[in-house]
Amino acid sequence: MRTHRLPWVLVLVLLTAPVTTVAQPPMVTKYLHEFDTFGAGHPNDLINDQPALLKAAADAWMVADNTVLLVSNAHNRTGIQLEGCRATEVSCNNISSSDNTYQTANGILFNGVAYNTDVRGNQFHDHNWPLHLDATAIIDAQVLKGNLWDPNAAPPVWGAWYESVLGASNNPFYYNPATINGGNTQPPSFWPPGWFATDPGPNYDCADHHGVDYCSQFGSERCGECLLELDQMIAGDSLVNDPYTEETKWILAADLYKKLDDAPALLDSLPELDDFYGELQGSNTAAFKAIDDDQLALYDMDSSVVAQLQQNRAMIDSLLGLLKDGLEQLGDSTLTTAQREVIIAGISSYREDIKDLSEWNTSAIQVAWAAKVLIADGVKTANAGIGESELIETNQKQVNEIYLATIGKDIDVFTSGQASALFDIASQCPMRGGNAVFKARSLYWLIDDSVDFDDAALCLPYGIVVKALAEYEPSGVTVIPNPAKDEAMLVLATQLDGAGVFVLFDAIGAEIMRYRIPANMPRFAFSTASLAPALYHYQVRGPSDIIGYGKLTIVR
Repeated sequence: MRTHRLPWVLVLVLLTAPVTTVAQPPMVTKYLHEFDTFGAGHPNDLINDQPALLKAAADAWMVADNTVLLVSNAHNRTGIQLEGCRATEVSCNNISSSDNTYQTANGILFNGVAYNTDVRGNQFHDHNWPLHLDATAIIDAQVLKGNLWDPNAAPPVWGAWYESVLGASNNPFYYNPATINGGNTQPPSFWPPGWFATDPGPNYDCADHHGVDYCSQFGSERCGECLLELDQMIAGDSLVNDPYTEETKWILAADLYKKLDDAPALLDSLPELDDFYGELQGSNTAAFKAIDDDQLALYDMDSSVVAQLQQNRAMIDSLLGLLKDGLEQLGDSTLTTAQREVIIAGISSYREDIKDLSEWNTSAIQVAWAAKVLIADGVKTANAGIGESELIETNQKQVNEIYLATIGKDIDVFTSGQASALFDIASQCPMRGGNAVFKARSLYWLIDDSVDFDDAALCLPYGIVVKALAEYEPSGVTVIPNPAKDEAMLVLATQLDGAGVFVLFDAIGAEIMRYRIPANMPRFAFSTASLAPALYHYQVRGPSDIIGYGKLTIVR
């Protein structure tokens, strides 16, 4: 029996994404794909020392088409992290950083045994280790998956790093050197030697997934600026379902206001949207939105300064190489006095140039830091001027204040009073305390990441039941994605020792599709383009018995 537990780090991301906020009790799905940009240092997405997206001990999940934007990299460690997940697809994610002065430690990090994992079409930018597998990780061999490394990114320590030499030997990465959409399939460096090997076949390309864009399968609801039926219900104050508490409605209204404020053209779509937006002008909702926008400026640095810092860094690396060569040349006993003097003069010149470049970089960063402190103080003053009447507003104001006094100024030490306040807010039921509860937890985990907050127990006294996924006996097979559109993939928990068959039935039990499954094939992709939108049943038969079954929904 396995219980799928949705880690609170993940709940935090989904509940505080900068475009859409899900304020209901979290519903567990088997998909992690959002049109949102997850920003780990964004004031609405405080992850800081936690991974932006984390999955732990899950089977047959899809982590696909996410844009993970990491900021304040002094506090960020990982874009996407998977711990002990089996048969997981990690596809077409774009992990990047808006803070190029420092680099995020990891782009995608794998821990633990994760057989049948598919890592394809992901784009890596500025990280110390864009792709990182620790010594416990096993994700199986990856053949021509088309993962892309940004050629303009700051030089990483290793473009791909596997801490296990044996694991790398048994689970190689095959690639065909190529450029796809501006990214290189060959990492700039990798360790251990031999982990990556060339193959003459075609690389995977997210933009040409069997002739269509891979990400199109997720549907138009992924459009961040598209109006949804829920938006109209929020604007018309027609949310009457029992799960919508007053606090939940406040959160949903704040999210819709943000959506309209960031995309003013939507105001012309429906009269009720313009009325809704106008009614919230001058409200606390509008004031907190302005505070969130102002906090984004904390991470802005002039693009020309950033370019100069990167150029200086490359020049310093080059000069260090020349300096090393010069020092090695001095060890040559056959040098004449004149030759030795020339080399010493060159070494002195290299050292002086390195000193000048380092001083410029230090000065530029200090100026940027001083400006950041001034902006943080200004935003903090504006936040203090907001009056609050509800718990949800009090929480948001207090968490903003603590953030602006610490992380907003690159300070990662909290006073006992700040720690106590964060713990008090983090210990609230999020359905009553709002998204600030998750932001408080994110900050408190920088102090003590061993604390777990049990929302089922915290919310029950208020009559709010937090739903969780019940335990179940896992089937030997899974189809992903589900619901599917034009294509799906059969995933086998255990490879067949002989040929098998995959059979699809309609609602009345008539067989409508059959595929032969070769032996030793853990994944099998098949087309669903000819299927009408409906609920279907499937069955997988091995050489001697039925090994799994389930349901598949087709949507258009």
